[in-house]
Amino acid sequence: MKRYVNIILVFVTVAALVVATVEYKRLRADAKINNDAAAAVLKRNAAMKARMDSLKPTISRLADTGSDITSADISAMLASKEKAEKEAQAQGRAKYAADMKMQAERLKNDPDLALKHYASLRADAEMKYASFCRVQHLSQEQSEALAEAQFQRMLRLDDMQTARQLNEPGVDAKAITKEADDEFAASAKAALGDDLYEQFAVYQRQSAAWSYVNDYGGSVSLVDMPLSVQQASQLADAIANACPAFQKGKDVVLGDVDWDAVNTAAADFLTPEQMNFFKNAAISGGVRQSNDWIKTVYELAQ
Repeated sequence: MKRYVNIILVFVTVAALVVATVEYKRLRADAKINNDAAAAVLKRNAAMKARMDSLKPTISRLADTGSDITSADISAMLASKEKAEKEAQAQGRAKYAADMKMQAERLKNDPDLALKHYASLRADAEMKYASFCRVQHLSQEQSEALAEAQFQRMLRLDDMQTARQLNEPGVDAKAITKEADDEFAASAKAALGDDLYEQFAVYQRQSAAWSYVNDYGGSVSLVDMPLSVQQASQLADAIANACPAFQKGKDVVLGDVDWDAVNTAAADFLTPEQMNFFKNAAISGGVRQSNDWIKTVYELAQ
């Protein structure tokens, strides 16, 4: 029974931390300059982990003394935890909304801050499709045109978000997003031409795979095993081809990737050292290990 309870606790703790980590990444992506909001998520994350850890001695003591711990007891604990999580998430959303409104007001009223913000957007736009530009050997003019198209899309969406955060009337987020996406597609097609644009459409559907490859590439570079452009492209293709959603014409979903199939394909173009790193490193929030979830939880509970 003790082992069973430990397994439940590990599930609860890991799941709670995953939820907090996802929220943290979202905050960092949506508000890079809002350090207070990100710090609040980490604080709640630590508090939640401490709460879960505090339950372990009590339950272990009950199990050691022969006290009966029923499924109803566990259900009650899980229900209490879920209620606390929902309350914390609601408070987090409210604080996030307030922080975003304050940030929008600062951007509107502080020219220097706005200039830095737009410079950051421009840098992000140039990095967004840098891998595609290298793989396809785009000219400088094509690369700059693609970055400019992305920057204009980001500006439109940024202005829309600011208006929503300031509660300005008449903001149709769905229509604005579609218009920005359509304008981006038209500009990208004009810059690339029909054939390259088809390749670009595939690259966009592989976006999650490329994010994973870029994270992995950065990691192996730190240990003097850098990926070549060709290796990066082959690895992104291998991840995408091992994803059922991509095979059906949709975007890559890392959680649905058959990593065993990726390992088999990657062995043909990664060096043995790169391959060993690829199979064992935790990249992109640990998604690489998702297929071993149950085994990992069981081992942690021993």
